[in-house]
Amino acid sequence: MFRIIILATVIPAIFATQGIERCNAGNEMPTQTTVIGCSSTPCEVRLGESARMEIIFTAPRNMEVLTPVTTAFLLGIAIPYELPLEIQRGCDHIVGATCPIAAGTTVTYIFEFPVNENYPQVRNLPVEVALHDQQGVFSCARVRIATVRG
Repeated sequence: MFRIIILATVIPAIFATQGIERCNAGNEMPTQTTVIGCSSTPCEVRLGESARMEIIFTAPRNMEVLTPVTTAFLLGIAIPYELPLEIQRGCDHIVGATCPIAAGTTVTYIFEFPVNENYPQVRNLPVEVALHDQQGVFSCARVRIATVRG
């Protein structure tokens, strides 16, 4: 039994992207954040493409909606990043469940972060992905990305 408990806690950590940080506001972090194709930050993202993240969290309360909000930090200045409407509808990107989400439910959410091809190349850009429900932010992760051309 002890081995099963150890494996249950260690195996997910193997797949999570290393270097994910707590957001500046100190919100609760998701249980696990994985940037697909990236084992440690900064995660390389090609300009004109999207970073795909798997975010696992436990609903802290009954949730009617799920909305991601992203903010990039360039030279320490917070720059809100407007997401396309289809990405803002987070309930449409939950794996194996739908909204509303009952309190205490563990949820896997797939988040696509599009990176405009006209953005500059940056080596270590902090991006915060805050998850909101009808009451505001309930979870947030800070991921460092490196934007590269083609």
